[in-house]
Amino acid sequence: MASGPSVLKRLRLRSDPTVDTDGDYCYEPASYQQNPEAPTEAVPRSLTRFPMAMRLRRDLLPTRHNSVASSTSSLSPFKLTAVPAGATNTKELGLQLVCDTPSSNGNIIFVHGLGGSAWKTWSWNRDVANFWPDWLADEEDLASFRIFTFGYDSNWKGAGANLNISDFAKDLLLQMLTFGGEDRPSLAEGNTIFVAHSMGGLVVKKAFLLAKMDQQYHCLATRMTGMVFLGTPHRGANSATILNNILAALPLGPPPKAYVADLQIQSNTLHEINEQFRHHCQELALVSYFETQKTSLGYKEVLIVEKESAILQCPGELSSPLYANHHTICKFESRMDPKYTSVKNTICYLAKGATPSTEPALSTLQENNLIESILGVHDSADDDLKAVSERLMDGSYNWISQHPNLIRWRSGAEEDQSSSFFWIFGLPATGKSSLTSVIVNNIRQNKEDCQFHFFSGGHQMKKTSAYCLRSIAAQLARCNAEFRAALFAFHAETGISFTSQDQKFHVIWDKIFKRIIFKMKFRKPLYWVLDAVDEADTKSALINALMTIRPASRINILFTSRPMSVPSSPSALPVSTLFLSDKDTEGDMRLYVTNTVSIILPVDDGIRAHITKEILTKASGSFLWVRLALDSLRDNWHTTEDIRKALSDLPVGMMRLYAQMLDRILAQPERTQSLAQRILSWVACSWRPLTVEELRLGLQPEFTGFLNFEDTVNQVCGHFVSINNGRISMIHATARQFLTNEHEGCAPFIPAARAHSDIAIRCLGYLSDERWRRIFRAFSPDGSEEPVHEKRRNRLLLAEQGHALLGYSACYWAYHVSKSPVHSKSITRALRDFFTRYCLSWIEALALSGNLRYLIRSAKFLKVYAKRRRSACSRVDTSPVLETLSPKPEDDPKWLQAWATDIIRIVGKFGPNLVSNPATVHSDIPPFCPQGSLIKKTYAELEVGLLSVAGVSSEDWDDRLASVTVGEDYMASKVLATEAYFITLVSSVGMIMVWYSDTCLKARTIECKEYVPHMTLNASGTQLATAGLTAYTVWELATGAEVCRIPKTTETRALAINFGHEGSTIYVGSDDCSIAVYDIHTSNQLSHLSFEPPSLEYDGCPRSLDISPDCTAVAMAWRGKPPLIWHFEPGPYQATRIRKVRQPCTSLCAPEILRWLPDSATVFVLCQDTNFVEWRIYDDQQIAYPHLQAREFELSNDGNLVITADSTGTVSVWSLPRLSLLYKLVSENDFVRDVSFSPDNQRLYDIRGSFCNIWEPDVLVRPDDQDMDDQSTDEVSFMSSEPTTSHTKTNQALVTAVAVTSSDAHYCCGRDDGSVIIHEAVTGKGVRKVYGHAATSAVLKLYWSDSGRFIASSDDSARVIVKRLAVKEEGKWAVFPVLDVRIDEPVEQFLCSPDESYLLISTASTNHVYELRSKSCLCMREWGSVQQRHFINHPLDPGNLIWLDSGVIKSYSWAALEEEWSADVHFEEEADDYHQTIVWATSDTNTRHIIYGTLAKSLHRTHSLTLTHNGLHLASLYIASCPTSTEIQADPLPVPKSCCLKKIFGTYKGSLVFLNQENQVCTLDIDVGGSEGLMRHFSLPRDWLDLASLEAAVVNSSGTLFYPRVGSVAIVRNGFRNV
Repeated sequence: MASGPSVLKRLRLRSDPTVDTDGDYCYEPASYQQNPEAPTEAVPRSLTRFPMAMRLRRDLLPTRHNSVASSTSSLSPFKLTAVPAGATNTKELGLQLVCDTPSSNGNIIFVHGLGGSAWKTWSWNRDVANFWPDWLADEEDLASFRIFTFGYDSNWKGAGANLNISDFAKDLLLQMLTFGGEDRPSLAEGNTIFVAHSMGGLVVKKAFLLAKMDQQYHCLATRMTGMVFLGTPHRGANSATILNNILAALPLGPPPKAYVADLQIQSNTLHEINEQFRHHCQELALVSYFETQKTSLGYKEVLIVEKESAILQCPGELSSPLYANHHTICKFESRMDPKYTSVKNTICYLAKGATPSTEPALSTLQENNLIESILGVHDSADDDLKAVSERLMDGSYNWISQHPNLIRWRSGAEEDQSSSFFWIFGLPATGKSSLTSVIVNNIRQNKEDCQFHFFSGGHQMKKTSAYCLRSIAAQLARCNAEFRAALFAFHAETGISFTSQDQKFHVIWDKIFKRIIFKMKFRKPLYWVLDAVDEADTKSALINALMTIRPASRINILFTSRPMSVPSSPSALPVSTLFLSDKDTEGDMRLYVTNTVSIILPVDDGIRAHITKEILTKASGSFLWVRLALDSLRDNWHTTEDIRKALSDLPVGMMRLYAQMLDRILAQPERTQSLAQRILSWVACSWRPLTVEELRLGLQPEFTGFLNFEDTVNQVCGHFVSINNGRISMIHATARQFLTNEHEGCAPFIPAARAHSDIAIRCLGYLSDERWRRIFRAFSPDGSEEPVHEKRRNRLLLAEQGHALLGYSACYWAYHVSKSPVHSKSITRALRDFFTRYCLSWIEALALSGNLRYLIRSAKFLKVYAKRRRSACSRVDTSPVLETLSPKPEDDPKWLQAWATDIIRIVGKFGPNLVSNPATVHSDIPPFCPQGSLIKKTYAELEVGLLSVAGVSSEDWDDRLASVTVGEDYMASKVLATEAYFITLVSSVGMIMVWYSDTCLKARTIECKEYVPHMTLNASGTQLATAGLTAYTVWELATGAEVCRIPKTTETRALAINFGHEGSTIYVGSDDCSIAVYDIHTSNQLSHLSFEPPSLEYDGCPRSLDISPDCTAVAMAWRGKPPLIWHFEPGPYQATRIRKVRQPCTSLCAPEILRWLPDSATVFVLCQDTNFVEWRIYDDQQIAYPHLQAREFELSNDGNLVITADSTGTVSVWSLPRLSLLYKLVSENDFVRDVSFSPDNQRLYDIRGSFCNIWEPDVLVRPDDQDMDDQSTDEVSFMSSEPTTSHTKTNQALVTAVAVTSSDAHYCCGRDDGSVIIHEAVTGKGVRKVYGHAATSAVLKLYWSDSGRFIASSDDSARVIVKRLAVKEEGKWAVFPVLDVRIDEPVEQFLCSPDESYLLISTASTNHVYELRSKSCLCMREWGSVQQRHFINHPLDPGNLIWLDSGVIKSYSWAALEEEWSADVHFEEEADDYHQTIVWATSDTNTRHIIYGTLAKSLHRTHSLTLTHNGLHLASLYIASCPTSTEIQADPLPVPKSCCLKKIFGTYKGSLVFLNQENQVCTLDIDVGGSEGLMRHFSLPRDWLDLASLEAAVVNSSGTLFYPRVGSVAIVRNGFRNV
């Protein structure tokens, strides 16, 4: 016998698998038997390729036996299938080597489940010739892995020993430990991966835990690196309870097995395993697959292991569905089976050594999860394909593969690179979708890349063109590595995710298809198949876009639809068409009818032939008619006469057949009729197809106690609905139309408005329950588990377990409200009860899901309903008599509009932190809402004794989301925005600041180091181009890296800079009337275009210039002259033509700013006299809009909106095409330098001085077109809205400094008008203006001594004022002067001695000590240089104070500032550039410790407006009265990395109080430190986070936080209850 690796690469060995039931607690019909004629031996196909393996002993090859059914019990009509007692073959038990390898680097062990076996569990149809673990040997990534299968006695019907999971786990460990020998390495010498089915997963987990705890097996535990679970009931399964009960009831059967009891829900064994496993699995790579299809138990079908039980929910775990039932989840039909591919890829990934502690390339599951996250496509398109394919008979539609048009469509791919189109038309219900599925499957069988979409009128999302594009992109990303990499890179660079309901078709089309897909060179042609395109919401836009594509690779596109006109345009490609005729589908229909009739009537060929002929005669090519006709005949062919009568009664045509089906429903008893109507209402009007359980709960409380709900639905609904994969849907779109519309003068059986009202009331009623808050508490995180920015699990799915209607009700109740009758009193009552009692629980539910877009969408639906009610009220007769009547409160839609506004504001101001800790919506969010908001009025007083906010006088929501500053010393000049960032430019120094759009935190600073007047973004928002005095530069926004720098070669001044249409070039327009085109990749100039004005009137340089979006035209403006436009074609030979105003136009004689519309056909001109002119250049039409009074303006990306700013600082938004006012933000005497929109047009940005303000007006959150009754365009929707006016509070002096004492009764604030005022600390009411600096000076530093006797302040002119205070009778304050001096530098710090005899005034380079009693300066020290120091009182010696620097500590006397002693501070681990700046310090007299915080010098900013404490290093120093050493050890206090300190507020009860980067107010126990000492308490609204307010905020010794808010101070109490 030959030997060695040259002859046998992999040795494949098998033991003798014997009979098993291969199923966890499964029931089969008694009639079911395996084929008794099956061969008794079979050689696996894989062994035929290995000569040596064929010469192995025959007894080692697998043997196939006839199945043996137990007959010990009679459970008619079903019986349990099991191995007879004593039938277990010991050869199938234990650890068996399947495939060996000469040099093993690892092991893969398969562990079966309950009732399974080591071989047949993993074999399709229980045929070991299909044993798929053997296929893994052919995978390159697994070439060095041995493959094992482990068997144990899980025969639940046998009479063997009553073992449990722990026993099986110990057996597995022993087998692993003892395996090996002289010529075989042990299992402790390579990493081990487990693949476990069902209960086998529990065995594997238990084995891992035992190995971790037992030193004998520790060598195995360290080698266990990965586990793949296939349908493992981690939390138990209901089916185990059923099985145990049946076994216990058998009269002659054995007692129930212990391991079956272990599988029951709430089993103590499972709970113990899960709790232990959670704490030890960090080093494991875990992947959990869950089943999606029900398993037959004979009398019904159920999910054996629910999704919630099949997922561990351990850190780092990956999970994914497998589209199989509990048995087929571990068996694969062939190597081409998609389920096998998914599991195989997962095993290969784990085999590469990936663990949670490493950072490998993404696994297939991780890639799929990321694709879902980016594109928002969570449903599998294959499910839709399978649902259609399953209805087909074998052999149906085979003719289409030979049709000449289809052949030309497909074969054209090899002929040229132009895309081809094929359009199949067919009447309704003629089998277009079935034909589509055949075409898709045929393309896939030929291993071509095919993406498809089935438009569905019954699914509100899947009928949208935007979802179609996202689905196609998701499918392409999963099968094409190049596009997947490009998609991931695009997401990494831009942060864009296409998951929002606000993402319109054109956004996805432009950014994903035009910018990525159509530019890529694919190795093979792509095939896109779109079924029922006529049902798309914006079918014209989709079809026109697809038919005009010019991709770099060939894309063949096929449409199916009802008859419709084919769009034609000069740029459209030719289309081949096919109109389905009766002749085309005659054979398919005959096949379907013949097979169906044969199954129902297996005898009498004559009757079958007669029935077939009659049905085909009346079918008229409609497959749906045939199907429904056969279904309606099933109950009537008992006798020959019955059959003839039923056939004669069959109506011709779908509508008549529907009418007959409806008549049968109406012939039922009244209650059954009502039940059918309610079911059909839900199915016809639901947002998406409902699950059976959702529908059952939806019918409550009127209809309950169903014995078999699915049978009831099928029986009472007259075949109008179908149930597939547990979801209920209409049989066809035409059936929905028939039931909801009038026919022949009869009212619809389902009045849609009333049906939506009933559904809305049921959903609201389901949510209106006190139990939800208790239920959600079990699943709500506390905000400390993971950072806010990380993607979170959908915890709502866990809460839905046992509450199936929860998710649907929470997400879609508002949709049904928007469709309900406007005068419905029942809807009004339900809404009022919901909003006044249960609204916060609903918000918590959606926060648990991690998807707050459902909140925004619900608010939009509410706004639509409120608008409809407002319109209905305006149409009511307003006679003099009615006008005297007061409108009823419930008829006033304003309260609904107010709730919608509150919901939108909560998402905008609290969104990320609400997701981080959903339960805070009850306690922490209402107090921060404005006094006039309904949230505050309704819920703020309910949580007695908890968080409270006072002192803020705002009645309404502020439209300002946030405000950021570029630094007090700078003036910002321009602002731009992408989806992920917004960018501010300081032109004077060329400083570009990039800010995150979601958190408004600074991401990075880009230094151009020269004057930069202009900047622009590319179309995808990933790159920024700047035009400076000496160079044109392109930057990567995501990194701040310089892409290219093109030096200027002329002295011209740039007036505009644009990216080219493809993004690979930049166009620079200069003041010499020229445009230069540069290549970004080579920095070479490609062309130079010079334009000559038509006359000498246009002398000098143009004032402004703008290049059209398509880079084919340029508009230029001269002072006092109408603008000119040149059209050009870039290239070596430029052809240009000039366009000017033909008729004299005085309105265009003083142009200042030019902007093109995106269509490049219209230019907007802003003139010096604020006249605003629209120039339609091809019509030579000028339209003036003098009412805008604008000084600055900008257009939205889609060309639907204009934002303007006038000379008073008022910002306005106008809707095109008529420039109707939509929104006005009134701000007096606040000059605006620049304005901009966000890409989704829901945010506004403006530049005022050194600040960039971010506004998010509620009016810009528009309803989605596809979801609303109003199907108009955006501009029409905007025009129909009443303008909204918002006022900013600029009349109050800003609070610039806050000071507190040891008392919690008062606080003091300084303002930018120089005033210093004392306020009550309970209400915030002003008590006394103490004094004032000059009205033109702002108070920068404010200090109030602990006793409250002295107040010290300094302003921006370095003037220092000190006053002594005394409280007289009746709480009045007396004020006495102490100091009023001016020093040379701004004050850095005030500090009083413990007895308040002395006051220290510290500046950057000097220190002054004043005696307060004598009001004299005792001493002054000049240090000669800027010192980074901080002073605190000595914790032991009241006569001294401590000087703290990063590397030294000194003690000085108060009276003379003389040094008493000095010591160096020693750090055990000192990093470079660390401990340079002291930013905060405190002392503890009890412990003799000084606690202080330092920042690296590179992180510290000298000006307070830009100071943050991110990167803070905390340390503790023990201070003696007089140190005996010249060195003091600094003990670091660990700050958790997750802290990300943003600002320290002070200390409270031994804890540091600070704000983190997620805007959460936290405390850190100074004594404990680290994660153990960290507590997150509450979050601040995002609009509070301007840096000036943040710097002045302070917490007092009672734990009250004082936070400046524009002209007032917010007083936050009870925020640290758990400290």
